[in-house]
Amino acid sequence: MNDKCICTEVLLFVEKHGLPTLRELEELGAEISLKWMAFGRRLGVRDEELHEIDKGYDQQSEKGYRLLRYWKQKEGCAATYHALCTALKDKLVQRQDLAEKFCYIKGNYSLHI
Repeated sequence: MNDKCICTEVLLFVEKHGLPTLRELEELGAEISLKWMAFGRRLGVRDEELHEIDKGYDQQSEKGYRLLRYWKQKEGCAATYHALCTALKDKLVQRQDLAEKFCYIKGNYSLHI
């Protein structure tokens, strides 16, 4: 019988529960950059609102943040990490990196095989 153990570390991503903070939304707004409008559509924000945000602010980062603030106010308790994650991973947005950064808790776990 072989008593040897193989140990390996695995990086696991667990989706956060609850609602993102305004600070997280501000950071995400800065990083979503040129994809902010497509992202807003995936979040269910109407084109009229997107165009108002677009006209009202010059900087892309501010547009992204204002979009997310509007979304959070409109959706209330439904403005969850899960909703953000789904929109970020949509094929028209393709920002898996931001989904991982803002919507998941990362952890290293050792597996013993």
